[in-house]
Amino acid sequence: MKSNIIEGLQIVGFYRHSQLADRGVKEGDWILEYNGEKITSKAQLQRMKLKFQNSKNIVLKVRRDDLEEYFQIWPGDLGVYLAEREKDPEILSDAKRIENIGRLEKRTGMENTFFGSLINTLKIFGIEIEPTVLMGLSAFSFRIQFYNKFSVDALDPANGFDCIKFLFENLKWSYRKIHTNNRNQIKEIIKNSIDNGIPVLAKNLCGQNDWGIITGYQNNGKELFCRSYNDKTVDYSIAPQISETVIVFEKSPILAKDENDFSPPAQSYINSLKAAKEMLSIENCDGYSIGNYALQKWQNALKDNRYFESLTNKEFRKICVNNQFLFNLYCFNCKIAANFLKSIIEIFPDSKEHLKRLSKFYGAEGKVLHNCQKYIPINSNEDLRIFFTEQYRNNEVVALIKVQKKNNEILAIMEKLPLFK
Repeated sequence: MKSNIIEGLQIVGFYRHSQLADRGVKEGDWILEYNGEKITSKAQLQRMKLKFQNSKNIVLKVRRDDLEEYFQIWPGDLGVYLAEREKDPEILSDAKRIENIGRLEKRTGMENTFFGSLINTLKIFGIEIEPTVLMGLSAFSFRIQFYNKFSVDALDPANGFDCIKFLFENLKWSYRKIHTNNRNQIKEIIKNSIDNGIPVLAKNLCGQNDWGIITGYQNNGKELFCRSYNDKTVDYSIAPQISETVIVFEKSPILAKDENDFSPPAQSYINSLKAAKEMLSIENCDGYSIGNYALQKWQNALKDNRYFESLTNKEFRKICVNNQFLFNLYCFNCKIAANFLKSIIEIFPDSKEHLKRLSKFYGAEGKVLHNCQKYIPINSNEDLRIFFTEQYRNNEVVALIKVQKKNNEILAIMEKLPLFK
């Protein structure tokens, strides 16, 4: 059967102080017309915004369920996150799907595609876990890596210090990670897992090196249903390609010995803090620079003016974008680490003061990095050489030096943590 979901632009979230939210528009609504002109794409909407930018007001036609409504708004920014939607795929008679797996959207703070995919997968097993807790228990929020002149490979939780392996072993989840270019083998593994009612975590389903969820199959496994961060359908989409890397749960995950208790055991928190301490104490892990040594490598790369001068404009742009990704992630992780430490104070009252201080230091690191973000050029159509000059790179170096010093203080506190004794 074919879905009757309409094609067009759907609202999937709101900015702060969104004028559409203030007017009563809701998440899930569809934008149909902008000042009387039909809208089906983001590019078309942008053209209409420019066309009517000098108008005194705009009439927006919106669809909610089966009702169409009109809203009078100001020209300019709508204050919404939008997703371009396509019709759902045709479902064949032999299709086997796991239902009720939520969409993946880059709007909720879960920008890391692995953790976003994992959180939605865990809900199938009745496990609701906060992103802060999950990222803390994986030690990902404490990890800083640098690799090969700003390579974004350092962002993947499985690279360098393998946070995926650490998380699953920390929570005693039975799993297999398979990496092979044997597509028939991968398809059989996926089909067996789906037949057992267990979704599969998969990397690079859409050719963008990110993680998603395989939710079913049809046509004897030749087509895989999935949730990914690149979906343009409301229902599950068909994966454009078969992943070479999948993670399969060998049995349903739980978070404690009692299957009815979904709280992570106290020891798992201790293990994550020990991993955080380890990452501050070593220099390399599986070929990646890590901890303060990574920060030093990062500084050295930023100060290598000959390297930046030797880059073509295309290479320069790529390096700038990668540097921004790395910087933003580290800033975000510091805030997650601070919140994670604050959240476990009640679990370890004997370490209360130490955990408070650790949370404060990670929060301070996040603030230093946040204040420096104004010097990090965003990916725009401008010539980034104008913005990412030697002076601006030096501002970033100063911020990374400050973080290094705070990491040394963090390590000193961790050495004295009572919960380690």
